[in-house]
Amino acid sequence: MKKLLFVTALIFLFYFIDAVHAGKILPQSKSSKITVSSGTGISVTPRLRSDRQALLIYFGNLQNANSVSYMLIYQTNGQQEGAGGSVRVSEGNTTSRELLFGTCSKNVCRYHQNITNMKLEVTAELKSGKKLIKRYKIKP
Repeated sequence: MKKLLFVTALIFLFYFIDAVHAGKILPQSKSSKITVSSGTGISVTPRLRSDRQALLIYFGNLQNANSVSYMLIYQTNGQQEGAGGSVRVSEGNTTSRELLFGTCSKNVCRYHQNITNMKLEVTAELKSGKKLIKRYKIKP
């Protein structure tokens, strides 16, 4: 029950932030850099896995950040699902994450079907103190 409430709260937060901030939306195949005017920032490259059952996110230039978090929201058969997490900048200057479109338990995964409306939001707090948000619309 707590997990459902958490996911629901994340979904609400994502759509609220999306309504308040009109962020630039890029396709998943492009790399983009979350930057400030001085040119310092992090790079984020989201891509669908070759079997299209997961989203791969590559992070770079993490030496410029204090913290990085991400949230993925999508619909499957009319129901909203989501996944999120954070990146420990102590992992190094580059790292990646794999977000499955489905659930796994005891090494058995059940993948969602008919996925639509995929949106990824990455939030970075830079060492300069700036907080930046980047949004992506992922095409299935």
